[in-house]
Amino acid sequence: MKCSICGRKLRNPKSKELGYGPICYKRKFGITPHTSRRSADAPVPAEEAADHNLPGQISMEEYLQTFWEQ
Repeated sequence: MKCSICGRKLRNPKSKELGYGPICYKRKFGITPHTSRRSADAPVPAEEAADHNLPGQISMEEYLQTFWEQ
């Protein structure tokens, strides 16, 4: 089977199912279908989410505290 856009041979079963290679799929739809093993709708485990704090990000408790102090 070949990619519907560029015509390259598709080797990955997911690519064959979609009809596009990962690069062409990302160009067409803006996301890469192969990178995530977790469903996009699945919640992120708390221990994994805690590792991804951004600089300047506040917790919900801090936000509520500032909100109620006004």
